[in-house]
Amino acid sequence: MASVRLGRDTRRQIHRTALKAYDTAVVEPVLDNETIESVWQGIVEHPSHIALSDFVTTHGALYKDLADADFQPRRSDKVVVHFGDRQSEEFELPTERNSWLRRGYNSHQVKLWDLHLPEAERMRVKDKLTDLAERREKARNDRRNYDRQIDSLLDSCNTLKQLLDAQPSMKEFVPDEMLRELHKKVTRESQARERREIAQVDGDLINRVVLTSKLVA
Repeated sequence: MASVRLGRDTRRQIHRTALKAYDTAVVEPVLDNETIESVWQGIVEHPSHIALSDFVTTHGALYKDLADADFQPRRSDKVVVHFGDRQSEEFELPTERNSWLRRGYNSHQVKLWDLHLPEAERMRVKDKLTDLAERREKARNDRRNYDRQIDSLLDSCNTLKQLLDAQPSMKEFVPDEMLRELHKKVTRESQARERREIAQVDGDLINRVVLTSKLVA
């Protein structure tokens, strides 16, 4: 039987490829554009944001002389909204934009209650962010479940043939050189079987003779 062993490095490679395929196939939950623009509107219409923007527009580069050397706008295409007890969600903007918000790592950082929005709209945004958080948590759980299944399947197989017999679609995650090696071994096995058939060899008979001769000897 053709046998190509699954080593530790090969398992890891197949595992990584399987996860990459999952990330390509499964779309990550995102915030809808209407809510994104509503959040941004709440940022740029906040009195503090307007005041700082007006100050820089009026005084130009002089703002750099202020005691706070880090007094400059944040430019990013990502926003992190803090909306509950240790709850926050990040989402992408359609384009990079400037804001006068507290600094975060490569993102605008804002608290939900600081958004300059009508109360009803702020609550709608909160509901959307809560829903996004729940959908993202489900997506993370689904990915972990898929990860565990791939890991369990690989652990249960010692050879590539066992893996493909158990789940033929795993072939898409196997390195080409391993598939070529399996094909060569299957071809050699097939050729050997054909030679036995052409020679009309009774393999069982030969096996019995070998065993009996050993016992008698």
